[in-house]
Amino acid sequence: MKSKIAAVIGMVVCFMMIVTLAWALDIPGIPNGTVKDGNLVWLQDANCFGQQRWFQAMISADSLKSGSCGLRDGSTERQWRLPTKDELVKRQKNLSGFSNVQAGRYWSGTEYINLHNAWIVGMSFGYVGNDAKNVDYYVWPVRDIK
Repeated sequence: MKSKIAAVIGMVVCFMMIVTLAWALDIPGIPNGTVKDGNLVWLQDANCFGQQRWFQAMISADSLKSGSCGLRDGSTERQWRLPTKDELVKRQKNLSGFSNVQAGRYWSGTEYINLHNAWIVGMSFGYVGNDAKNVDYYVWPVRDIK
């Protein structure tokens, strides 16, 4: 009886180690809080930070790391950033695989010509425009695949 219990415990421990290793290695099919798209990795939770002003959004994206916002991908601070305007426009056309996508507008990391504004993209109707950096919009970090 003791050997059967030890065998079951051993199998459970092995399974847990395999799943943990798969998350760490980012094996497809094992959720780790991200969605890959081409050469980019997007945070799966599109509303982890709520609405923030642009400068705070830049800091929030930069400080994102594994262990926060549902991430289990081994990422570290300063790997994440705000997406460019063009990356957000492309993302708006395909929102599958993401959670908590808001109908409102999201900050991009792309500054507008006057540098007092930055580009924003709405997820509902594809709005693309710019606004003052002291307005609150959603934050959706992305990182490059290395």
